[in-house]
Amino acid sequence: MGKNKFIPALRFKWLTPVYDFLIGVTMPEMHIKQSLIDFSYLTDGATVLDFGCGTATLTIMAKEHRPTIKITGIDIDKAILVKATEKINQKNLDIQLTGYNGESLPFEDNSFDRIISCLVFHHLATPVKQKALVELFRITKSNGQLFIADFGRSDSWHQRLLFNMIRGFDGYTPTRANAKGLMLPLISDAGFVNPSIKKRFKTVFGEVQIFNAIKQ
Repeated sequence: MGKNKFIPALRFKWLTPVYDFLIGVTMPEMHIKQSLIDFSYLTDGATVLDFGCGTATLTIMAKEHRPTIKITGIDIDKAILVKATEKINQKNLDIQLTGYNGESLPFEDNSFDRIISCLVFHHLATPVKQKALVELFRITKSNGQLFIADFGRSDSWHQRLLFNMIRGFDGYTPTRANAKGLMLPLISDAGFVNPSIKKRFKTVFGEVQIFNAIKQ
């Protein structure tokens, strides 16, 4: 996935300015993100990366939840980072934002205690998911943890049907691994251990799950 080959947060660039509004009215966004933060147990002074930070809603929530963390948001979409910067400046928070090329992450090995990510991975084709997870493993410290909130295969046929309907919007190729329930194996293959599903959320677009794993 090179510089010019990425799917914007709402698939089409012209929807980027209304991203926060549309997500807010169609998904239990704040509940999912707050649960992600609660499960990630952000300790004082922890180094945290929000992978695919988008407009920085999760990044800001994490910083306000635990003000002493050192948090960085990263995203490939330059337009959405402009919105993120505006939101952070309005709140006068010490949050670092950076872009990247969709390939290697611009951080040293063993840089972060926690990696958090919300509703990003279903936008990535399986090979890109694999590459991203390997990179996230590389930059996670020993005993650091990964927390991902994203769509997964539900036990409910109704939730699976809803997700299959929305896959036409997000693309069948990038969402395939999510629909097949392959997120945990992909996380494990990248090197993380003890992958598990911490919580499940039923939404109008299918089931969102919080995935967790550790780097030993």
